[in-house]
Amino acid sequence: MLNIDTADLTRKLNIGLFQLDVNARIRLWRKLSKLLSDGISIIAALEELRSTRNPSDAMYIALDEWIRVLNNGRKFSDAVRDWVTKEEYMLLMAGDESGMLAKTLDSVVKITKAKKSIQGAIVGGLAYPTFLFILAFAVLYLFGFKIIPAFSSAARGDHWTGLARMMVDAAGFIQNWYYVLVVIAVAVVTGIVVSMPLWTGQMRTKFDRYPPYSIYRVTQGASWIIALSSLVQAGMRIEAAMEQLMKDASPWAKERIGAALAGLRAGRNLGQALMATGLEFPDREIISDIRVYSNKSGFDEALRIIGDEWIAESVERISTMMRSVFSTALLMAASLIGFMVMGMFAMQTQLTQILQKN
Repeated sequence: MLNIDTADLTRKLNIGLFQLDVNARIRLWRKLSKLLSDGISIIAALEELRSTRNPSDAMYIALDEWIRVLNNGRKFSDAVRDWVTKEEYMLLMAGDESGMLAKTLDSVVKITKAKKSIQGAIVGGLAYPTFLFILAFAVLYLFGFKIIPAFSSAARGDHWTGLARMMVDAAGFIQNWYYVLVVIAVAVVTGIVVSMPLWTGQMRTKFDRYPPYSIYRVTQGASWIIALSSLVQAGMRIEAAMEQLMKDASPWAKERIGAALAGLRAGRNLGQALMATGLEFPDREIISDIRVYSNKSGFDEALRIIGDEWIAESVERISTMMRSVFSTALLMAASLIGFMVMGMFAMQTQLTQILQKN
């Protein structure tokens, strides 16, 4: 008999709900930053925020757990670790260590809003192409298994010529290979998604220049640059911030951050270290900007400005990439449907001629 820990299951469910509600999390960080800036202690601020929530809310349960952890003498970053994203946790930990938690919470708001904008651009761009992809397979099934066989049953296959003949042959191919094609399509999509955080090496660097891998690079690069700038502004040294960002990172990100970190340890500045990796991370233009500012005073502020600009550019760049994906998907779907419709008319015309002869 299975022993189900209902308390743990409920906690995990509430963690999931808390992480999904991005807008509520942004409002929470903004309010907490304001309360801390006004001189209120972290526990008192959390208690005030908890008093405004319903005890059944995921937010209330999160705040209640954090207060208990803090009352046991642990840090705020320890309390929230299971409830927030990796980027948020790293920033909050830096804020704890530097004593600048209120300022760091503003950075958490910024990176959370940035990720939301980028994810919104990706989801919005992929929604219609995904629909067209499903529609294309539905059309293939309809014509291959229903419409064309109905025409073929009315006349022998050797009567068909031209486009109609191509339709009959295509129907035979679809009937024999349709499910294989579906499996291959699903496998390809799954393979791409799985490979994005795992695939490393020079060949991957070349693929990172083109969708869909370029979308992943831009997304991860934007998160990395804003997290790095926030950690540096929170008082962490660049090398220590890089080490922190490399923890629990994907193999793809570890390869890039680790290579840059090796350059830093060899005496290069950040821009030189990123250039020397040859991995084009986060982006060739961003590397050029960082090289310009690396040896100048106020680099932490310059890094913040670069991060803010990169976020805005990333959303626009991803939107542009998504428009290209949309155009390609629309062209392919329209070509397929157009071919099927013209083929159907050709079969209808030839069938009429065959029946008139008979």
